[in-house]
Amino acid sequence: MQPPDVREPGEELPDPAADGQGPEGEGAGAPAAHGGRLGGLAALKPVSVIIIVLSVVGVAVAAVVHSVMLFLNIAPLNTVSQKHAAGLNSYIYPEFAQDWKLFAPNPTSANTHVQARVKVLMPDGALKTTGWMDLTAMDEAWIVHNPLPSQAHQNQLRGAWSNYVSTLDDKGRPVGLFGTLMQEYLLRIAAQRFGPHFDGGTVQNVQLRSASTPIAAPSWSNQYVDTTTGYLVEPWWTVKAEDFK
Repeated sequence: MQPPDVREPGEELPDPAADGQGPEGEGAGAPAAHGGRLGGLAALKPVSVIIIVLSVVGVAVAAVVHSVMLFLNIAPLNTVSQKHAAGLNSYIYPEFAQDWKLFAPNPTSANTHVQARVKVLMPDGALKTTGWMDLTAMDEAWIVHNPLPSQAHQNQLRGAWSNYVSTLDDKGRPVGLFGTLMQEYLLRIAAQRFGPHFDGGTVQNVQLRSASTPIAAPSWSNQYVDTTTGYLVEPWWTVKAEDFK
């Protein structure tokens, strides 16, 4: 007879875990065989599973709604965006405002400079009107030869004026909450450029205008472009103390 631990060539020893006979006694292999199947959602309480599923669904719905809102904002005008313009603008502005349009890039065809002047109260009680100050030229002076110009100098004034003008009705008045916010925003930009005291007096009112000069056609083109500068002049706006902060 051969010893019980001696096997013939090619014969495999039995696996103790197969019949539950492990080193820790009978049945020790049974939990190990099924332990990997009890993880994931199955190990959670039903309430936890419901909370997780509802959270995932809520995030997915919010992402879809946000994407649709942004798409309608940057897409060309259509029936849906025109019908729901008020709700769309209240959601997009000012946090998610987009400075570009889908499918329809609109390159600049004119050089537009935003200018401002102020009325100051002099020490003798007289009200003095200053000359026009070119705010855009001030920004350009900061940008030229600056390898890292700030976004404020590049886009703050330009974007504010562009958004404001887009809200004006046929009588030149800002429409809606967004138009009012853009007017206040422009007022503060201009007020802070002058400061509370300017030209020997205290700033009382601010007036803005744009000077737009169409870009001339290239020399090889037969197209005629009238390069006369046009002005869009806004009324006087009253300045408050908080506008300088």
